Formats: sequence, C-alpha cells, structure tokens
Amino acid sequence: MAMTALSPLGDFMSLRATMDRLFDGALVRRDSRLTLAGTALPYLPLDVYETPDEFVVRALVPGSKPDAIDAQYHDGVLTLRTKVELSGAPEGATWLFREIGAGEAVRRIKLPRAIDIDHATTSFENGVLTLTLPKAPEAKPRQIKVVAEPQLAAPVTY
Repeated sequence: MAMTALSPLGDFMSLRATMDRLFDGALVRRDSRLTLAGTALPYLPLDVYETPDEFVVRALVPGSKPDAIDAQYHDGVLTLRTKVELSGAPEGATWLFREIGAGEAVRRIKLPRAIDIDHATTSFENGVLTLTLPKAPEAKPRQIKVVAEPQLAAPVTY
C-alpha cells in the first residue's frame, strides 16, 4: 500500500485558488459600472440606539440631498428611502475603477416600542442623517410607587 504525504501548503494553495475564482466571479459589469453581484445599490448603513426617552437612528447617506430622503413610520416600522444619482465622467474619459454606487436604497427597521411621531426631529450633516424619535408616553417605562399602608387591626369577634 502506497502512502501519500499530506501537503498543508498544497491544500492552502487550492483554497486560495478557489477564493480567487470566487472574488473574480463576484464582480460583474452592470450599466458600465462595477458592482457586487447579487447586492442592491447602494447600501444604507444604520446605527440605532435607545435611551429611556427616545430612539436615535443615524443613517449614512453620502451623495443624498436632504430633500431626496424619505422617512416614514407606520405600525412600528421605520422606513428610510433615498436615491443617489450616478455621476458621470467628463467626455472622453475612460473609467479605470468605479465603486461608488447609485440608485435607490431602502431600509426598514422594526422599533420595539411606539414613538411619538409628532415630536420627532431630524438633522442632516456631512452625509449623516440623524432621526431623534421620542417614545410615545404609553411606551415609556413608568415607576409604580410602593407605599406601606398601615394595617388595620383585625376586628375582634366574641
């Protein structure tokens, strides 16, 4: 019976070749720009945190104008939608590399408690949209004051 020597380096090189093929195949040309295959253009990353009184949502929306951003709240779901226009190159230029996506981005997140939409505020600075969403009064935790009532003496029966 012949023995074959194991070659960890050979296995690694095979894995590397497979990964190279995977990444080479993941980039496709669509509408004369390179995009990641199977992903939507563009992506809308969010940060969301909660305080006792409000939710704060920050969205990265580079390339969007404030009037091109739509924020809606319905049945506990916050929907953010924005559209980024594709910028062109000057006439006669040839793209060498292009990663900045364009198109519509939509994110929907379910908030765990109701918000008071009438008192929501927004700010937009340096491509970052910040929504401050106060919790609805019925959604805020309430303290129940516990008091000790003096116990009444039990009636004496004879």
